[in-house]
Amino acid sequence: MGKWILGGVTGLIGMLGLFLSSRAADETFYYGGLIAFVVAIIFIFGMVKSAFDRAEARAHGDNAEHA
Repeated sequence: MGKWILGGVTGLIGMLGLFLSSRAADETFYYGGLIAFVVAIIFIFGMVKSAFDRAEARAHGDNAEHA
């Protein structure tokens, strides 16, 4: 359950970054918001990839969950 919460919080940070970027008055907040969004998306894609890797390892009978 903790991974769901982490993913949700990361998604909220990404949305906050987009909001910050859309309301930016200067370039610092604009690019900072976009960077926060991109980092959040990459992190969430990494979480999805690791979940699929664990599921595939379970399907093949490997014990790669502890790696």
